[in-house]
Amino acid sequence: MRFFVIATLSALAMALLSPAIHAADGPSVRDIVEFTNVVLPHAHDAEGMRRQTSPDGTRAFIVTRRANVAADVNHYEIVVLDLTAQRLAERRPAKPEVVYAFDAGMDNNAADPALAQVEWSDDRTLVFRAKIKDDIFQVYQLDLPTRAVVQLTSSATPVVSFAVSRDSKRLVYAAQVANPPMKEGAHSIVVGNQSFWSVMFGQQYLGSQSRKYRFYVQDVGAGQRPRPLGEAFFEGNSAIPVVSISPDGQWAALPKYERERTLAWSRQYPGLAERVKASGPAVYRDPLGYFSGTTSFTARRMTVWRLDDGHEQTIVDAPDDSEMAGGQFRLDRVWQRSGKSLVLAGTYLPADEYKSSAAAHVIEYWPATGAWKLIARLNGRLQSAVGVEGLVEIDDGGKRRQFRRTETDAWVEVAPVELASKSPWRMDVKEGLNEPPDVFAVGPQNQAVRLTTLNPQFDPKSWGTVTNYTWQDAKGRSWRGGLLAPNDAVPGKRLPLVIQSYGYYPENFFLDGPNSSVRGGKSAFPGRAFIREGVLTLVMSMSPVGHVGRDAADQLRLFNEGVRGAVDTLVKAGKVDPARVGIMGWSTTGEKVLNLVTFSDLPVRAATIADGDANTLFSYTLTYGRSDSTWAHKENLNHGLLNSANQANWVGADPSLNTTCVKTALRIETYGRLVKNNWDIYALLRRQYKPVEMVVFPGGTHVLATPSERMVSLQGNVDWFKFWLKDERRSALLLSSETPASLKAQYDAWQQMAELKRADDSRPRCTLKTLG
Repeated sequence: MRFFVIATLSALAMALLSPAIHAADGPSVRDIVEFTNVVLPHAHDAEGMRRQTSPDGTRAFIVTRRANVAADVNHYEIVVLDLTAQRLAERRPAKPEVVYAFDAGMDNNAADPALAQVEWSDDRTLVFRAKIKDDIFQVYQLDLPTRAVVQLTSSATPVVSFAVSRDSKRLVYAAQVANPPMKEGAHSIVVGNQSFWSVMFGQQYLGSQSRKYRFYVQDVGAGQRPRPLGEAFFEGNSAIPVVSISPDGQWAALPKYERERTLAWSRQYPGLAERVKASGPAVYRDPLGYFSGTTSFTARRMTVWRLDDGHEQTIVDAPDDSEMAGGQFRLDRVWQRSGKSLVLAGTYLPADEYKSSAAAHVIEYWPATGAWKLIARLNGRLQSAVGVEGLVEIDDGGKRRQFRRTETDAWVEVAPVELASKSPWRMDVKEGLNEPPDVFAVGPQNQAVRLTTLNPQFDPKSWGTVTNYTWQDAKGRSWRGGLLAPNDAVPGKRLPLVIQSYGYYPENFFLDGPNSSVRGGKSAFPGRAFIREGVLTLVMSMSPVGHVGRDAADQLRLFNEGVRGAVDTLVKAGKVDPARVGIMGWSTTGEKVLNLVTFSDLPVRAATIADGDANTLFSYTLTYGRSDSTWAHKENLNHGLLNSANQANWVGADPSLNTTCVKTALRIETYGRLVKNNWDIYALLRRQYKPVEMVVFPGGTHVLATPSERMVSLQGNVDWFKFWLKDERRSALLLSSETPASLKAQYDAWQQMAELKRADDSRPRCTLKTLG
């Protein structure tokens, strides 16, 4: 069993089940969970689609994932699409061809799908990283004509990134290595600045350890063991290390994380200082490394390795301008001349030799000689660098720039043109708020030919229509979101409202969770499943248009004011019943929702916090040694370090020390085997006879992916808000583990909470200063 509900009070007799009153249309939770998603290209971006086109330009691939609720697996497919110019011009493309498929049961993280990083090796070969037969991540090769699959790696720990030479005879990969806190032969652990999660849960569980990685080179088919490149190293910048290999397989360009040099370099390079201040404050606050453990931000530079003998070479002894997390995955290495040289973008130059330390640069480097020359100075921070032989295109702080090699081997900047392709047709993923993603071929005159229909069951006429919605808060700031109303909503009839807070992207399809371009964060949010329940849904951005907030505390105030403005506007418009308002938060907005229901007098009747952050004393101590930026964030929200001089301020801002102020029925979801945030909130609210439920998913991750876990989370939230906002109960059994007795127990517990809430509502509200 992957989840359980924590409950300690005996249940009262359950009231008679009342049949739910459904709207005529709308998808079920199962419809939402089993929707087919495009996993690759990850962000549905143009460069991702270009890289998924075969070298000869005649084919392209996508990767799809579809949940199978009955079998509790996710089904993955690599689908090859026809880009043959003549067929497309005649509008008769070949049917999509599934060239490889498998089911993944151990697939609990939607942000790290079981089939990832698929690449063309040549026109007939794909290589990919996957968890086949629920094994750990390994690298595989797929021969398209024969459909033969060959495993290329046999790593003892998960492979996290890889790169293959053009002839597929050599690959370089990074793998996580075990780093248990208690070493072999020891009988105790000196904690030092290790995290609670690493010490208490990390002996056998890689996910809890202070993560370390190592690079390896593997000669395919040689019968030799992989050779390590250098020593194991700590994770940098909350992201896996991304590798690159030259086309001829002779060299690898690998990141090196310079923890010991970050402080000194930040004093030399202003751009790096900005990153350190924003993302790794302990570099300045804790230069001794006494309480901060592995810092959130570490300076990175690129090195080159000669793969025949494992010799490491410095390119330039200076950091690059990469950012945390997503910035580690950017494209910044472009091999030229089959590997004779490397274009490296986004690197600073040695400050003691060059006066231009304020800007990063693009350079060309020759590994065989160690020589390099300057191509260009960047005006902003590098976002990406891509190219073909003799042509490099960079995204310089959002501006597209191109450089072409001349006959004399000089580089000149030219007006950007489309990168060369062997086909006049290109793949494009088209979508809209009410149009799910599908793949089209786009021709030289921008004519479009549909290649896929991945979700033929979707119909906006029955699945509801999301419309852009704007409002203002009390201080006149503008907010935007998406409003999803039941199809049969009666004009003038006030409906219950649920606000889904994490983000809103009007150019992307909306189904359930935040409709961001990276398709993450689908935990807990039912989205369109609220339509059939007669519930109005507002998908809300985290900040007003043009305002990001001065700091974390200001962002929290803005959020509260935005929520209040949305509710007031919808109530004034006659759309919402002010007594039936609910809100949901996940991750960072979980913290915002917790503060809202604690300190705001806005009458929110029910709320859900899903794997949320928290600025509580319990969370503060729990995250010791894990992330210095997390500690700085909590201290900012609570007005400084917890000490005698600041104790009153902390007590006034810490939600766990003010739980008596909570009037909202609160559902808390927590994912994974670790003890996490909000255990204190749950325990204190239970002790105070407040309506609260905690649902723990021991096998889950921050972004739920296993079908059964998603069903429990999404259906549980539909049931939760129906009960509190509409006084309706479900009678049909919809979950695989559900029985009539367990469903009855659910409503027994909630009915008891309803009686406790009535008693609590009769007590005076807190007189604390409200936020927004």
